[in-house]
Amino acid sequence: MPLFRLRHSETLARLSQAGLLGLLIGAAGLLVAVLPAGEKLEEDFGLAWLFALRGPAAPPAEVVVVAIDERSASDLGLQSKPSMWPRGLHAELVRYLAKAEARVVCFDLTFEAPSIHPGQDQEFAHAIRSAGNVLLAESFRRDTISLEGLDGRGTGSAVVESRLPPIPALAEAALGSAPFLLPKESRVDIYWTFLDSARTAPTLPVLAFLVFGSAAFQDAGSAAGAQIPSGEQLSRFLQDASAALPEDRRRLARSLVELYSATDSRYLNYYGPPRTIATVSYSEVLAAARSSASTAGGKASGVSFKDKAVFVGYAATTPGGQDRLRDDYRTVYSQADGLDLSGVEIAATAFANLVEGRVVQPVGREWQLLIAGVWGLLLGLVCRLARPIFATLVAAALSGCYLWVVLERFVDATLWLPSIVPVGIQVPLALFAGVWLSYRDTRREREVIRRNFGLFLPSAVVDQLTRDIGPVTRANQVLFGACLSTDAEKYTSLAERMEPGRLAELMNEYYAQMFVPVERWKGVVADVVGDSMVAVWARRSSDFDVRRNACRATLEIAKAMEEFNAVVGDRPSLLTRFGLHSGDMLIGNIGASGHYEYRAVGDIVNTASRIQGLNKVLGTRILASAETVQGLEEFSVRPLGSFLLAGKANPVSIVELMGASHQLGALEAGRRSEFAGALQAYAEGRWREAAATFARILQADPDDGPARFYATHCARLEASPPEGEWSPTIRVEGK
Repeated sequence: MPLFRLRHSETLARLSQAGLLGLLIGAAGLLVAVLPAGEKLEEDFGLAWLFALRGPAAPPAEVVVVAIDERSASDLGLQSKPSMWPRGLHAELVRYLAKAEARVVCFDLTFEAPSIHPGQDQEFAHAIRSAGNVLLAESFRRDTISLEGLDGRGTGSAVVESRLPPIPALAEAALGSAPFLLPKESRVDIYWTFLDSARTAPTLPVLAFLVFGSAAFQDAGSAAGAQIPSGEQLSRFLQDASAALPEDRRRLARSLVELYSATDSRYLNYYGPPRTIATVSYSEVLAAARSSASTAGGKASGVSFKDKAVFVGYAATTPGGQDRLRDDYRTVYSQADGLDLSGVEIAATAFANLVEGRVVQPVGREWQLLIAGVWGLLLGLVCRLARPIFATLVAAALSGCYLWVVLERFVDATLWLPSIVPVGIQVPLALFAGVWLSYRDTRREREVIRRNFGLFLPSAVVDQLTRDIGPVTRANQVLFGACLSTDAEKYTSLAERMEPGRLAELMNEYYAQMFVPVERWKGVVADVVGDSMVAVWARRSSDFDVRRNACRATLEIAKAMEEFNAVVGDRPSLLTRFGLHSGDMLIGNIGASGHYEYRAVGDIVNTASRIQGLNKVLGTRILASAETVQGLEEFSVRPLGSFLLAGKANPVSIVELMGASHQLGALEAGRRSEFAGALQAYAEGRWREAAATFARILQADPDDGPARFYATHCARLEASPPEGEWSPTIRVEGK
């Protein structure tokens, strides 16, 4: 039950954290969404991304652009600047379009100044009046005026905006005129539908649509004499007669009503790069007008003008031509070579959107906030409850599904859902927070493991365990290493005499002194049983450092034991014996049936234990194999001969580790040299000579255990020589 409660509590805590993270991610999305910077991100990148993925779309057939371009200027022998063209040509164009039964003709050209040929103004006005469906563009001027106080001093400035209509003759002849304002400094994504809140001053493409859509109120298809309906008239007509209207007229009427009920600005639903909307060069239309074959409903370059809205304006075909008359604007479909959409193409696009009733419609602010909140909550739950890799995959899958929905809604319904904030901001933020929280949890778990297992396992093993929790045998590996085996004298009798609690306290103090040097010299305490310790130093390479560190730690432990035993009190002494050996060993977790122990395994460990036991035979404290100290000049050692240890098939050369070389005095050096000579005599079978030398060493130092051992052994050999071939290797029977 306690375990269940713990896990249940942890689950609730994690769910609470996930919920809180989700709320924070949602709040971050809400904040970015309502800020101007967030709106700009969605507009600059999200909208462009949607258009790029959607690709070009087919524009409605109801709109045609007659382009004043480089080809027309060349064919007609005129300047590229449209304001310099004879207005008699425009009159000729209008007459032809009227004959071709165009429903509305919209000039995206300004005529606020009279022509140098007054007769052409009259000719153009007469053609406009005869057609009855021509709209003209107005200029829009901003003037800055200085403001003065009563004392005549300047008090600031003000910007005065004014519309410049066409010259009176043309303005009176036209069905209407209006400006079309577009920003030059930034990318064109929106346009204004009306210039006033009362909806009485439509912009040029809206005015063209109102004229075009007025046919929904007429029984005949001709647009001649068309009247622009009011919003109230449109609403009442749609309510009373929509059921009797054909589908195309009902769509127009519905779009007209929506125009009056929507905001003053709309996003443009671009169809593609320049000239995606059906475009005919000005000179081609004039050529068709002058052809004897031109008749009502005629065509120019295969394009019919019957019942179409025709937009006339400057539209270059090359960046060079565009540069000569800057009537171009940066859009989502601006080309890599610098060619942009012209003003007349954008006006035609706005008109086409109204005709189709397919304008880009951003979701309302309340929906944006709902999406940001719900999406953030979902991401928070996923990124907090799942592991980082899985959370990343799930977040990527969710993002892909969401972006698919965004694109599908944009293509199918021109509905613009946010994409940059949810996917570009909230997803990375949630993943970062989830990874950080997961990292924090892992660190906490590792600290718990380190605290709990650090009392029983080496720190290196605990580090490995916290990094890679898996099968305990996974990290087993064979390495080169040195092994130190220790044992305390008379521990068995001591354990029999002491109370268990006091004995445990004594051994804890004992091992506290032993463990510190091992860790200081980068060793690992692999096993502790009673009074015995096994420590290992292992690496994949650099056996020199491994052996040197093992020797340094051993000497340091021996000194620490001397200080430990020198403490005055009721604590008994623990005289310790040491055995060192080196070679290949297995380091890892050994066991089965659910019980494993971390330890070093191999012949090296067994040999170190036998060398440690040899101390009892030779009366020494620190013994090592000769190969362990080979090349370690910083240590003073005394070779003690070759021994065949219990259970071993091959003899081992043994040395006594006496201390650091710089601490060896002249007297000790002389005795070591004398001992070496005696050992040489023993190896050569001169046992009497060897025995005499060992005896002299004992007279000088009665505590020299190896000298005593060899003196006795040589005397035994002298008294009873061995049969057969002589070998100086000494066989050790016991452990």
